[in-house]
Amino acid sequence: MKYLFFDIECSNCFNGVGKMCEFGYVLTDEKFNVISSDDIPMSPGKDRESRFYLKGRKHEKDLELAYDYEFYYSQPEFNFFYNRIRKLVEDPSTICFAYSMDNDIPHLYHACKRYKKEPFNYECYDVQKLVAAYLEKKGQMSLHNACKEIVGPHSIIKLHEHLSRDDAMMEKLIFEAICELTQIDSITLLEQSQFARTNSIEYMDKIINREKRKRIKTAGHELYNSLAVKDDELDKEENIGRRYNISAELKKDLEALKTIISIIQNRNGILCNKISKSDYFIVYDDKNREEILKGFKHPFEGKLITYQELLNSETKNN
Repeated sequence: MKYLFFDIECSNCFNGVGKMCEFGYVLTDEKFNVISSDDIPMSPGKDRESRFYLKGRKHEKDLELAYDYEFYYSQPEFNFFYNRIRKLVEDPSTICFAYSMDNDIPHLYHACKRYKKEPFNYECYDVQKLVAAYLEKKGQMSLHNACKEIVGPHSIIKLHEHLSRDDAMMEKLIFEAICELTQIDSITLLEQSQFARTNSIEYMDKIINREKRKRIKTAGHELYNSLAVKDDELDKEENIGRRYNISAELKKDLEALKTIISIIQNRNGILCNKISKSDYFIVYDDKNREEILKGFKHPFEGKLITYQELLNSETKNN
């Protein structure tokens, strides 16, 4: 069995999608003898969405890459290296390792999708999770600090942080040190560390499905807010009419929400977010009504009705 420790750098990560500019790796045998290693700088692309945005970010530390930006731009893009990287990660005799695979697995996946390539399918262990288990610490320790604490300060003297190959080497040194310190061989340790293991395709399926559920959950809120009259405009002459508010629970059911909005619009009603200025507050069901009533800080002077009650009233009127 071979071990592939890899690391990725990106020019930016707008909307959670990184634009790869570097892939580094260290390939070893089970005894951690290095078979090969390399750093593969690549252009992230030259469009505005691929620009380098690693400094001056809110709530993020500035990040200094190993090469000048112009050097990255002078290299071929990811699709040029696709087959080479695929051969490395998909080798059936190889197990992959990343540090915080929550970043690296999506970066590889999005790069494949961006260049209309088939996503890589590989098994991967998260060295960061192995570190947390070994140190019995909660939270996420940086790769640099983990290497200093577990392997020793001397281990990083000749290694360049954020040079992907050197970061991959830190992963290798950490895993090797954990095996030595626990006196457990690498195969056995991996068998005991299934909590840190995942399949790249299965992992991305979970991420994508979670994002779909999130979009469905928020779609109703976005639709409602796009139609609701702003609080400071409610008293304008053109906004005179019955005012309706809708519960958050009901907004989760997009089809029901669309039906309600259609009924309100047919009645020339006004959608608003201000409860105190609403004539009607529409809730999902009786249970939701009880929850809403408990949550009111002040008595609601309007009428509280359920989705079904609104539908019934509409049927009677027609």
